[in-house]
Amino acid sequence: MSPGKELSVGNFTATRHSTTYDYISPLKLNLAGKHILITGAAWANGVGYATATAFARAGASAIALADLQGISSDLTAKLKVAAVEAGRTEPVVLSYTVDIASRENVQAMHNALFQELSGRLDIVVNNAAYMEPSKLFLDSDPDVCWKTWEVNVRGLLNMTRAFLPMQLSTRTNGTEGLCIMINVSSSGALSARAGSGNYRSSKLALLRWTETLQLEYGDQGLLAFCVNPGAIKTKISEDILPETVRDALPDSPDIAGDTIAWLAAERREWLGGRYVSCPWDMEELMKKKEEIVEKDKLKMRMVC
Repeated sequence: MSPGKELSVGNFTATRHSTTYDYISPLKLNLAGKHILITGAAWANGVGYATATAFARAGASAIALADLQGISSDLTAKLKVAAVEAGRTEPVVLSYTVDIASRENVQAMHNALFQELSGRLDIVVNNAAYMEPSKLFLDSDPDVCWKTWEVNVRGLLNMTRAFLPMQLSTRTNGTEGLCIMINVSSSGALSARAGSGNYRSSKLALLRWTETLQLEYGDQGLLAFCVNPGAIKTKISEDILPETVRDALPDSPDIAGDTIAWLAAERREWLGGRYVSCPWDMEELMKKKEEIVEKDKLKMRMVC
């Protein structure tokens, strides 16, 4: 993957999906006994909550939701209903109000979650993010610019420092823990555009940092990768993009949620450190495994 190749990356699989499809159906997965943590999950039409719903329908035993806005009791109740309607056991659903940019907030959530889940954590989905208003750099508020980095980068560092040891312990203590971390990036990480430099740059940083994290902890059991959720009308762009633009975004939250759950339900070591776009056809992606590994594709590099 090289700068200027966003179009080819978007077409990495011949088939592109805007909504969920049978191959990635949560009903085909078995996540019984698994514990999940998802940030940025307070909005019913958002990627985080769609992901939580997919995990519930896949049979996850415990799902923890975290968001700066807090999680409503209505949303936690709906997750349990979604599981039961899918023929699964009702999961334990935990909710936390947390600012991931605050190390103290994240550590307090860790302490509570550790007690609630008896120290077991299989999957972390770092979905929470911030997007600043679109302005040229010299016209922007420096504090707002920095907030983008505080949430999108420092927040992920805080989450990983707090919860990766818990995941590694789950992986190595004989319980067949998955130890999978999915960091939600963006197709915006792949190209520059005037007016959104901080958001795009921060999401690009996640790609390289995730690759490095895989190199550092892969031999201890970590499997980490980044996903582009798709072009979805979510809360993050509510005050940023014109409503006409947001209404034209083609993808549904379930393409992100179901794809993330599908990717996390099984360890695919060869995907470690790589970028995956949720609208890609996952069956076609799996058929490209040999090509991806042999040519070390889906990683950031400069081609000269």
